[in-house]
Amino acid sequence: MSTKKLLFAKFWKEEILLEQGRLLFSLLNAFSSEGYQIKLFDNLPVDRLGKYAQPVFSLTNLTVVDTPPEDTQDWIYLFDREDRGFGRHPWRRKIMVRYDVFSPYWFRKPVIMPFPVHPLHNTPDLEKRLQKYRSARKNMKIFFSGDTKGYSQNRIQYPKAKLPRLAVINTILEHMDEDALLVNQTSDLSNLRDATYVNKCVIVDTNKIWVDSRDWLGDLARTDFFLSPPGIVMPMCHNLIEAMAVGTIPITNYPEWFDPDLRHMETCIVFDDREDLVNNIQQAMNMDETRLAKMRMNVLDYYETHLKPEVFIHRLESSSARTVTLLMFLERNVARNFSKLNRNSILICGTTFAGEDDWIKHIPQRLLQLQ
Repeated sequence: MSTKKLLFAKFWKEEILLEQGRLLFSLLNAFSSEGYQIKLFDNLPVDRLGKYAQPVFSLTNLTVVDTPPEDTQDWIYLFDREDRGFGRHPWRRKIMVRYDVFSPYWFRKPVIMPFPVHPLHNTPDLEKRLQKYRSARKNMKIFFSGDTKGYSQNRIQYPKAKLPRLAVINTILEHMDEDALLVNQTSDLSNLRDATYVNKCVIVDTNKIWVDSRDWLGDLARTDFFLSPPGIVMPMCHNLIEAMAVGTIPITNYPEWFDPDLRHMETCIVFDDREDLVNNIQQAMNMDETRLAKMRMNVLDYYETHLKPEVFIHRLESSSARTVTLLMFLERNVARNFSKLNRNSILICGTTFAGEDDWIKHIPQRLLQLQ
């Protein structure tokens, strides 16, 4: 089989352009970073390209074309709806993009694209910057900065309702007393960056100030823990991925949204209701350096093993299927289908198994008997 890395992409549906183009960029940038020569079919509406889709056209190994390759047998065909004419070509492999992470996928094993670093930070020198940030001096125990306006509810009810982001922040401010520090002036935030160790839960009041994107990864790297409560519709957040990328331990209530799950006191700290949140924040506050160092190593290992774009690409490449289903997280899909999430959803069952036999174990016997 050819070892050339060749990708032809054609998208029909509007989903790939949603969220200001973050999905399109994250997907094609992952292939680009792994050395793929990419030909993108020229049918995307220019007036619908969001600001995060624009950098796609600056990828050095991407060209926009109006025809497929002449000889497709060494090429991968990436699509969200298969072009009937293109589909008949002898492709090396086909990859179909979908978004229904709440479906069971009983008889086929999809690949879920890990939630990525935000396009603002996912620049060509990201890996170099991450190495630098991972050795940064820690000077805060716990850190949170993120939008809270309107975050008074969360739609996800499985395996149980999530404590909303605003409730998380208010609970900490109300019950942590002197262990919480609300920062609402830019000068105070700047002083924290140069201060000696602050053994507090630092919460940036984003109603008054905002962390500049140029400082974001550096601020994450300065803290032992990052507080990552859920969004209104989509629990997943770029911030949590970025925290793990620099070796900062997440405190979260949606560990099952990862594949494999994040594990309490190993790769994260998990909280449930308000009381559990306060207890676990206190546990983080009192954690000794030996345990911190161990969890920090676990977090970095998890990022390198499961979240890096190259790992996702390798999983696609190693699939034995001729047509691979690739699942991406899409907020609109979550908003429309959140009630369908259950124990059989691929998001909960996961796709990381030791082998095909292990995969079959997750299929109910009644379904196997129908085959």
